[in-house]
Amino acid sequence: MLASTDARSPVIGEDRFQRCLFCAKWIVVLPSDHRGGACFDCLSLLGPEPMPCPECGEEIEATYRAAGCARCGWFPGQ
Repeated sequence: MLASTDARSPVIGEDRFQRCLFCAKWIVVLPSDHRGGACFDCLSLLGPEPMPCPECGEEIEATYRAAGCARCGWFPGQ
């Protein structure tokens, strides 16, 4: 249960739609969004443990996810 309502709204003209990094569903990104580019279904994949690259399967450490995969060149948001 939410203690308060979410009053954030996108800035006019700002690109607020993007695809989830893991499953490619369309999501709306709001200012100060802490989901890291994931939809709520895939949010658990952003934990501290390494995740596999969607292209080649190489393990990507949590601290390097924003940089993409060094092995095949996959980049989040492609």
